[in-house]
Order: sequence, then structure tokens, then C-alpha cells
Amino acid sequence: MDGRTLTFKAQGDVLRVAGSVDEDIVAVLQERLADFVAAHRGGVVWVDVDEVDFLPSAGIGALVAAQGAALRSGGLLTLVAADGTLAARVFGLMGIEHDAELRGRPTA
Repeated sequence: MDGRTLTFKAQGDVLRVAGSVDEDIVAVLQERLADFVAAHRGGVVWVDVDEVDFLPSAGIGALVAAQGAALRSGGLLTLVAADGTLAARVFGLMGIEHDAELRGRPTA
């Protein structure tokens, strides 16, 4: 490994992912996404990847698979990537739907 790291911070219905997704750590991303979706089974959740600075195809696959898992459980997972971020550029090139900010969340 080259020192890249990946961190996760869950805040209610939002999971913030930061750092570098590489082939050595994509399994950790898959596991954390699966756990997050399972913990909110049937609910609406957001995965914020604004601070992801490396996102290969395996990482994109993990994110899209988590969206599918959420849908199969009766929920919805929205990817969040601000305009100009690496993730937003990648999603745009690949035609992956995402929001530029956390929208549509119920307010407390």
C-alpha cells in the first residue's frame, strides 16, 4: 500500500466517506456500505463522497451496489458529491445520478 487511507463518519442517515479508495481497501468500503444500508433497512440514506480523492472502478462498483441493496430493501441511497469534486466528475462521466448537496432530508 502507498499510505492512502479511507475514513468513515456516520451521522444519522448520512455516511461521509473521505480519503482514497483503492483496490486494497475497496472491501472495507463494501462492508461499511453494506452495514450502513442494513442499519437503515428500508430507509432513505445519503453517502457523501465529497472528500474522496481517489475513486477507481471498484469503488464506483461498491457505491452502485450499495444503491441497489438499499432499493432491494425498500429504501433509497443517494450519492452526494459537490460540483467540482473528483467524485462528481467521475459520476458525471459515467452517468451516475447524484446530488451536489444534501437535499430532501427531513429536518429535525
